[in-house]
Amino acid sequence: MITLNDCRAFCDVDPATVARVARHEQLPEILAIACVQSRVTKAPPLQARNQINLAHAAVLSQRLAA
Repeated sequence: MITLNDCRAFCDVDPATVARVARHEQLPEILAIACVQSRVTKAPPLQARNQINLAHAAVLSQRLAA
C-alpha cells in the first residue's frame, strides 16, 4: 500500500504549496500532492486524473485499515 510518506518522497513538490492547495481546495494532503504534482509536471489530463485517482484510493485504503 502506498503511504503519504511514499507520495511525499516520489513527488518533487514544495510542502508549503501542497499545504496551501490542501487548505484552499479542502483536500487531504495526499490528494493535494497529486494535484500539485500534476500541475508541476504539466501532465496530460488523463495522466493527472490517474495520479489523483491513485492518491484517492490510498486515502480510502488507509481509512479502511484504521
